[in-house]
Amino acid sequence: MNRQQLLQIAQSKIAEKRFYAEAQCDSLLQQLRNNPEYKRCERIFRMAQVQYAMQDGEDKSIAKSQLDKCKAEFDKILADLNLTEQDLRPKYSCTKCNDTGHIGMSACNCLETEMRNLLLTASNIIDTNCTFENLSDSNAHNKAVIKKARKVIENGQQNMLITGNTGTGKTTLMLACANLAVSLGKNVLFYTAYNLNSLFLEAHLSELKLKNDILNTLTDADILIIDDLGTEIVYKNVTAEYLFTVINERIARKKQTFVSTNLSLQDFRDRYDERIFSRLLDQNTTFVAKLEGSDKRLTSKPKKSGN
Repeated sequence: MNRQQLLQIAQSKIAEKRFYAEAQCDSLLQQLRNNPEYKRCERIFRMAQVQYAMQDGEDKSIAKSQLDKCKAEFDKILADLNLTEQDLRPKYSCTKCNDTGHIGMSACNCLETEMRNLLLTASNIIDTNCTFENLSDSNAHNKAVIKKARKVIENGQQNMLITGNTGTGKTTLMLACANLAVSLGKNVLFYTAYNLNSLFLEAHLSELKLKNDILNTLTDADILIIDDLGTEIVYKNVTAEYLFTVINERIARKKQTFVSTNLSLQDFRDRYDERIFSRLLDQNTTFVAKLEGSDKRLTSKPKKSGN
């Protein structure tokens, strides 16, 4: 699903909120108008409002006195029903735009929030708590890599290839990149290499329309993140071929692609098509870096107690 489709869904959700608020208000008014006394007071009050608006000069002062009298009577009957005039208006979830999604020609914050929520849901991000603010690494080299990765997201131009041994923080960094991109309103897809490879196999075995739908989804996203490339099973005529198609098309469309891998660059070249390697290792379009250190997920073994 591309960004325009997600935006249409977000606008539809905002419109549903407006419809619900107005329907609730209409329902209350219908109930109140079944009360003859309320109906009479409301009619007189509304007529007094019209008369006041139409008058000028001395007649306006007389109309104002009559209006105040009618309003006092109307407010009293509302109070007897434990209501105020404010209760007779729709209770929109966003008081800034009254659930229209726009303020003038600009998008309201509520529409932007709805859009971010949809982007997040569609992204496959497995942990929304991984952010750059939460990243911590004592290694000076890794700190520099993290800082540069953040700039890559903010600038929105380069691809990214992050290598490193198991447990050095590649997945955490990829998740931080994904969450930052979503917060900036970008359409992100996050896949482990295993899941992406399964999607490639599904596309390969599907009819042309479904195959194109799958590939278009992968190529349309603003950012495609492939985590742990190199851990998946290589299917003949599927893995490398579809990976090249997606990466090549994304480069042609100037879409960002981020990849993390445990493989060394030489092993990466040996495992995949040379064309994939050359495109991902193009220093003009890709930020390439290696995270250093040992497996951070391992804890030290407890010391043996003395005899």
